Amino acid sequence: MKRIGFATFVTALAVACVPSDNSPSSSEPDTPGVVTVVARGLMFDAPDVIPSGWTTFRFRNESPVVHFIVVEKMPAGHGVEAHQAEVAPVFQDGLNLLVAGQVDSALQRFGDLPAWFSEIVFLGGPGLTASGRTSQATVYLEPGTYLLECYVKTDGVFHSFNPDPDTYGMVHQFTVTEEPSGAAEPSATVRIEISAAGGIVMEGTPQPGKQTVAVHFIDQTVHENFVGSDVHLVRVTQEPDLEALERWMDWSQPGGLQTPAPAIFLGGLNEMPAGRTGYFTVVLEPGDYAWISEVPGSLEKGMLKRFHVPEGDD
Repeated sequence: MKRIGFATFVTALAVACVPSDNSPSSSEPDTPGVVTVVARGLMFDAPDVIPSGWTTFRFRNESPVVHFIVVEKMPAGHGVEAHQAEVAPVFQDGLNLLVAGQVDSALQRFGDLPAWFSEIVFLGGPGLTASGRTSQATVYLEPGTYLLECYVKTDGVFHSFNPDPDTYGMVHQFTVTEEPSGAAEPSATVRIEISAAGGIVMEGTPQPGKQTVAVHFIDQTVHENFVGSDVHLVRVTQEPDLEALERWMDWSQPGGLQTPAPAIFLGGLNEMPAGRTGYFTVVLEPGDYAWISEVPGSLEKGMLKRFHVPEGDD
C-alpha cells in the first residue's frame, strides 16, 4: 500500500479480456531504459536488476482482471520479505476490520505498521490497466532497492497480500544499479498538473493517435483514504455513474478497487512526490474519456475531469 504519515493516518481514519485498441505498441523493439512487466494471474513477471535513470515500465496485463503498478523505493535494509511480513498483513487485517465496522480495532491494527514504512518513496508506475491491454509509464529512478506492487482487490483481498505465508502477494522486488540506462527524458505531447488546490488541470485538447502525457505534481497530500494524488485514464463508452466510479476508486470502501472494474482503464501514472514529473503513453481514439484520481470525492476536488478527443479533422 501507499505511504502515509502515521499521525495524519490516525486522524483521518478517526474522522472518517478487452481489446488493446488504446495501448501503446507492445511489439516495439527494446530500447534503452525500457522494462517489460507482465501481469499473469496475481503475479508480476519482471526483471530483478535494471539500470538507473529514465525508466519506461511497459506493462502488459495478461491477467483476466484490472491491475496497476506502484513503484516504491524502499528504505535501506528492507525489501519484499519485510513488506510481506510487516506491511501487507497489517493492511489486510485493517481493511477487514473496517469492512466489519470495527474502526477502533482497525486503528489499533494499523498502529502495528513498522516505523520504516513512512520512509518508502512512491515514484509513479503505470496506472490502472484493463485486462488484455498494455500501458506504459516513464519515471526517473536512482540506485536502490524497489518494489512493484498492485493492491487492487479481488473478493476483498488485496492482490499484494497472500494468506499463504509461504507465498508472496503481487509484489516484485528489483534492484536499480549505479549504471545509467542512457535513456532520454520523454518529450510530452499533452501536459497535466495536479495539486490539492487546482485538482487535475490539462493543457489543451488531446488529439487522436499516440500521446505522451507529462504529469507534474505541484504538491502532494494525504487524502481521507490515506493515499496521495495520482492520475488514471478512463475510456467513457456510455454515460457513466460518476458517484459509483468515485466510490470504486477508494480502496477503503468495501467495494473499492475491487474487481471487476466498472470502467475501461487505459493506464496513467501513480503517486509521486511533490515537484516530480512522470510520463505515460497511450494511443487515443476519437471519443470520450476522463482523468480520475484514486481519492474520495474526486469530482468535488477537481480530480475527476471528463474530456473529448475529436476526430482528426475537427
